[in-house]
Parts: sequence; structure tokens; C-alpha cells
Amino acid sequence: MTRVRLFFLCLAACLGALATATAGVLEDLSRDQQLDLEKGDLIVLEQDIPGKPWPRVRIYKRIQATPEEVAAVFFDYDQAKTYIPDVLESKISKRIAPCVVEVDYEVEVPILRDEAYTARNEMKALGEGYQVSWILLRALQTKAAEGNLRIEPFENGSSVIRYTNLVTPSSGMAKILKGPALFRMQKTVLAIGEKVEKQKSSYPVELAAQLVRLREALESPVEADTKKP
Repeated sequence: MTRVRLFFLCLAACLGALATATAGVLEDLSRDQQLDLEKGDLIVLEQDIPGKPWPRVRIYKRIQATPEEVAAVFFDYDQAKTYIPDVLESKISKRIAPCVVEVDYEVEVPILRDEAYTARNEMKALGEGYQVSWILLRALQTKAAEGNLRIEPFENGSSVIRYTNLVTPSSGMAKILKGPALFRMQKTVLAIGEKVEKQKSSYPVELAAQLVRLREALESPVEADTKKP
């Protein structure tokens, strides 16, 4: 086999591996949408679900940081209140395992009273990427919610995130808050990107500590720990 042919075979294998790495996040996007994503645009997809008043929402965003850096910032759940729009309180209330926690949130809601809820969040490493899944355990007004944040490598050391959320509101919230709720999800994704990039550029020491906590959690034995933090 000639060196030239070997070079092109290796190049094809590398390109194929890159396509496979990003296929999970980008598979629902057209080529035009992928190009818009590369430019930094926010891509929003909605899927109507039978019997559900609100659609399943998928939001895509490119972030100028590695997947590990994005995961580390998001994994610092107690800090969500400092950068996620309308979040008044966020606090880990129970640790089930190193990467599985219950988080208490309080969120400002227009017109109606503020919402308080508890979600179970689980962090996983998936190849070169990460996924945080959540499910609603209890809430004052929301019936159900489940979703995830998928983080995968993109171009030139950046990442692409796909935020997926399906919320079932109470009957009183369904019509009134649908528009504001969907808009809030977009603001949340933008805020995640802005926070990660700011941590990287302005607070590297704090980001380094967040990276250590993420690595320690992922490397810890998966043993139940029901103690409060």
C-alpha cells in the first residue's frame, strides 16, 4: 500500500469518526441549520407530543469551550441561580450518588405565584461528551418534566449542546405561560453558553475547581449516598 493511499485512508477514517461523534447531537438538523449553528446561531426545534399541551423543545448552541468545561459549569448546580434567568434559588438537597443529586429550585413565574420544585439530575460521561438528564420529582404547579443536556465536541475546541425539555404544566399554566416558558428555555441555553465562556475567560481558577469536582464525581464508585450535602 502506497503512503499516499494510506494517508487518504487515515483521513477518511478521521472524518468518519468526527461525523460519528457529532451525529447524536446534529442528526435532527439540516445542513443549513448546521451552518447556522457554526455561525453561533441558536437553533430551536419543537415537536408536538400527543396528549401534551406543550411541545418537546430541542435547542442547539455552539459554545467556545470544551465539553468537559461545559459539563463542569452545569454540574455546579448550586450556582444555577447566579446565571439562569428567573431562577431565584438552586440548592442540592440530597445526594443519591456522586453523579446523581436532587436539586431544589425556585423560579419566578409571571402572573402566577412563583414555582418551587425538586428535580433529580444525573451526570454521565458519554465517550468524548457528557449528558445531564433530569426528571421532576415534585412541584407546586408543574405536573411533570423531563429532559437532558447533551454536550459533544464540535469544531476547533468548541462544543455543541442540545438542550431537550418536555414540560407538562398544570391546567392553569398551560395556555397562559406556554409562550413565556418556551422563550425562557431559549434564554436558559444562551445563559449556559455565556456563563461557560465567561468562566473560561475571566474566572479560570473557579473553573479549574469545577473541573476537579466533576472529575472526582465521575471517577467515584457508584454507591448510594442519601446524606444531605
